[in-house]
Amino acid sequence: MKSNSVKKNQAVRVGSLIGPTTILMTIMFLLPLLIFLRSSFNQYVPGQFMQSAWTGENFVKFLTDPYFLAILGRTFAISVASTLLALLLGFPIAYFLVRTKSKRKSFIIMLIVFPLLVGNMIRNVGWIALFSGSGLINRWLMSIGFIDEPMQILQTPTSVIIAITNVVLPYMVLTLQSVLERIEPALEEAAYDLGASRWTVMKSIVFPLGMPGILAGTLFVFVLSMNAYTTPLVIGGPKVQMMAPALYSQISQASNWPMGAAMATILIVFTIVFTGAYLFVMERLTGKTSPAGTEVKG
Repeated sequence: MKSNSVKKNQAVRVGSLIGPTTILMTIMFLLPLLIFLRSSFNQYVPGQFMQSAWTGENFVKFLTDPYFLAILGRTFAISVASTLLALLLGFPIAYFLVRTKSKRKSFIIMLIVFPLLVGNMIRNVGWIALFSGSGLINRWLMSIGFIDEPMQILQTPTSVIIAITNVVLPYMVLTLQSVLERIEPALEEAAYDLGASRWTVMKSIVFPLGMPGILAGTLFVFVLSMNAYTTPLVIGGPKVQMMAPALYSQISQASNWPMGAAMATILIVFTIVFTGAYLFVMERLTGKTSPAGTEVKG
């Protein structure tokens, strides 16, 4: 009885500490979403802010207009490409960090995290200096005679994918590293002692045990890519429109708040549905419990 009362007192103290913050953050997070959801059912009237109504015409217009559907499809394709590229680049880096015994490991981690300390606009200006018609890449290719005139690199899906990958890569590396560190090196050493090749060790030990990190990292990076704003706006421009800049344009330039709110709602729902489907398929294929777990079946 005494132990139960102690546990209850501890629970009350913990709740009193985290309760107010949790309630405040929940309200600050949910309230804007609810306001946007309600606004998405309002009616847009040119020359007015918006007219209160309960209509689904904004959703119908989005889902039947090839222009908006193309933006959603482009956003999805670029997000998937950025996620896969970040995984291909991030996994070897994360594995190296986990297994290296170098005294410069902390310095390497600092280099990986450093881009997060630089503002998106500053990074995007750097990409413009590389990708523009008079940028470093075009000037170098012309100097070696590979091309005769500047190529269109800026404002293309490829440039947007590269720039977004640069933004999300540190998140992928750190997520993978936190999971790969749980894999005992003795498992790999035993496999090598039994004659397994490096690829066999990676395929049979590292990848399966590191799958929770792969799932968590890809989901995290995918959501960030789907909601990217500054990078596609600056690097992609009007030629490579994605959902976040497009919905902001509806609100700020066209003053069409209902349509912008509907686009935001569709973006959130699409991301949640795809995330759920991705988790379901991956759990069936790999037998994992969840991105945060480490259980391996079979």
